[in-house]
Amino acid sequence: MTDHESIEYPAAVENTRVEYTRTMQIGTSPGKVFPLACPVEELRWVPNWEYQLVYTRSGVNEDNCIFTEQMSGLLMFGRPVTTTWNTTLHDPDKYRVQFLLLLEDKAIIKWELSCRETGVNTTTCTLHLIFTALDDEANELKEDDIEEKLMAIPSFLFPALKHYCETGRLLSR
Repeated sequence: MTDHESIEYPAAVENTRVEYTRTMQIGTSPGKVFPLACPVEELRWVPNWEYQLVYTRSGVNEDNCIFTEQMSGLLMFGRPVTTTWNTTLHDPDKYRVQFLLLLEDKAIIKWELSCRETGVNTTTCTLHLIFTALDDEANELKEDDIEEKLMAIPSFLFPALKHYCETGRLLSR
């Protein structure tokens, strides 16, 4: 190959991608909210939470923590689909955490949660989700249906988190 030859690259597959963002206020400090974004700590505040810890050095969430669960796949595809979570950013100083969720070979969800102090004992939490289809089944989902399913995540988690942070008790469902 000479410097003058051009290279033709295959076109990227146009897989479905849907983004969703939601914000909520909680009546406590970010330092009390942020540690709860952890598979182990979620046992305290997420009703019916079940997971399998694959890797962590500290025993709780940290950079490169890996765990699996079935709830996300059930929500997105209506049946048990093992979802592997990888913590790609864990920044307790800035109250930010990012996960990459692999729903088997069907889809990827980028999950970003940031918490910031917005008043005395007031924290604003922002959850940003990006769903990308990886297979035909996921690509056949309608974008409105994907967005509705993504909306269900904070609709379920945010009230449970708020209730736990403000009362110290698990929200009963």
